[in-house]
Amino acid sequence: MITINQVAEAAGVSISTVSRVMNQSSSVSVSTRKRVLEAIRELGYVPNVSAAKAAARKSNKLIGVLFPDISNNVFGRILQGINSVVTPLGYNIIICETNGELEKEIHFLNVLKDKQVEGIIMANVQIPQQQLMWIRKNRRPVVYVCQDIPDFEMKIPASSVNMDNRQAICDMVHFLYHMGHRSIAFIGGPLHDLSAGKKRYDGYMKGMKECGLTIRQDMMSFEESFTIQAGYHGMHQIYERSSMLPTAVLCACDNMAVGAIGFMYDNKIEVPQHISVTGVDDSNLASAIRPSLTTVRHATTDTGVKAAHLLLEYIAAPDFAGGAFKVPYQLLRRQSVRQINP
Repeated sequence: MITINQVAEAAGVSISTVSRVMNQSSSVSVSTRKRVLEAIRELGYVPNVSAAKAAARKSNKLIGVLFPDISNNVFGRILQGINSVVTPLGYNIIICETNGELEKEIHFLNVLKDKQVEGIIMANVQIPQQQLMWIRKNRRPVVYVCQDIPDFEMKIPASSVNMDNRQAICDMVHFLYHMGHRSIAFIGGPLHDLSAGKKRYDGYMKGMKECGLTIRQDMMSFEESFTIQAGYHGMHQIYERSSMLPTAVLCACDNMAVGAIGFMYDNKIEVPQHISVTGVDDSNLASAIRPSLTTVRHATTDTGVKAAHLLLEYIAAPDFAGGAFKVPYQLLRRQSVRQINP
């Protein structure tokens, strides 16, 4: 377990200076505060309860969390990470479920502002300029998870914590290629979603080109949501339009993969004997269904820990620059993909 002594040593300061930073004392210079907070974040230091109470004494101890679907265990893993950091510091979390709707997101942002939360961690289907303007106007620090911040010329107190969606899907194409697959279809989500939509599609295209595979429009379907129903519909479209079935279909998320498998079950197409299927997220469904789903695991508790540390840095040092931070991902091979001879 990381101790306050190790934090002090890493930051090149005394233990009392680390304590003053955590107590939000104004006697610490901005440069020293930044150095200490950076050491805390990099080491993953979580204070003991007594120090935590002191650190939060001058705070209203409220942090807002906005997730589109609180039943999704991907967000559950992130929330566990957030809790592990902020709860020992005496913070309370207000959780809001937005269903991925912009109107609800703006509504809850205003509610959280009225509650005087010190900062917000949120996951979005998209980040419109209207939301970025809200952050700029209200000066509430926001850390986005599982989404990238679009280009915005005005400086705002916002950061993002996400995996490299483009490279993750590219890696999945390469995996399927090495498993012998040469005809790989794609079921994607809405392209206005910068991460799960656009960048996962870009990753598919990048992987197909790098592997020298033919890209066919009849082997691609783009849906308006990331639901099981959308995956079912997308597979139906590919089935109806293509002259022959692909040997594998890469889905933009696990829910869509489950929907695609459902369509194939209804049409007596066996997975993976006739066609292999992959997803992204490693949701509860991925390991529960049969065949179990090959997928990309990301958004772990470490994502929540990273997001919480970033938010605390914003709260302690309002001029904190922030940025876009990438977290690792893992390709999990399960039963839904088989090796074939190309």
